[in-house]
Amino acid sequence: MAPAGVLSKQITGVLLIAVAPLAIHLAIATSSWTGLVVFIPVLQLLALAAFAVWRDPSRLRWLGPLVVAALLGIAWAERSGFSLTAMPGLPHALVYSSLLIAFGCTLLPGREAMLTRAVIAVRGPMPPDMIRHTRRVTFAWCCFFAAQLVGSLVLYLFAPLEIWSFFINVLNLPLIVLMFVLEGTYRYFRFRDIPLDRLSDLGRIVAGTTGRNVGHADIS
Repeated sequence: MAPAGVLSKQITGVLLIAVAPLAIHLAIATSSWTGLVVFIPVLQLLALAAFAVWRDPSRLRWLGPLVVAALLGIAWAERSGFSLTAMPGLPHALVYSSLLIAFGCTLLPGREAMLTRAVIAVRGPMPPDMIRHTRRVTFAWCCFFAAQLVGSLVLYLFAPLEIWSFFINVLNLPLIVLMFVLEGTYRYFRFRDIPLDRLSDLGRIVAGTTGRNVGHADIS
């Protein structure tokens, strides 16, 4: 049985990742519970800031004042009557921008791709064609991250608010799962002698490879 602390973190993670976006979309689509449109994104941003500080405590020196300034700015905007309908897009944009930078930087000339580094850390030396595949998959994820950012911006500017909300809150996780399914299906037929890894390990890959080392992360 999982310790109470671990279970509590898992429940919190599920709420922030899965349930909270659905609640935000429902609030936007029904024009009710409008406080959730601000309150939940603020919690998500605070959770992201806490994770960043946990990964590297030295970030607190600049991240702490930045968070305080952001919260004061949000409070001022709300009291001044400014629309805060874009608030749910901030965590979405921050996460995908960070992932795009983290993955994209590893594709620069002379660098080892994010997923190449991860698969080598887990399985050791791999055939050249598998190494090329992991680099291409890293690029594919970069395209996915960029598409999420562009899609969110375009829909927010030109589509009804409900459509934008549906894209960033409801379709977000299904699209991520679809990416895994497509890559896993291709890898299953292309590299039959290499067993597929667990879908649930993406978080550990990102957490490990965006830090100082890969650790024991698995790929996809």
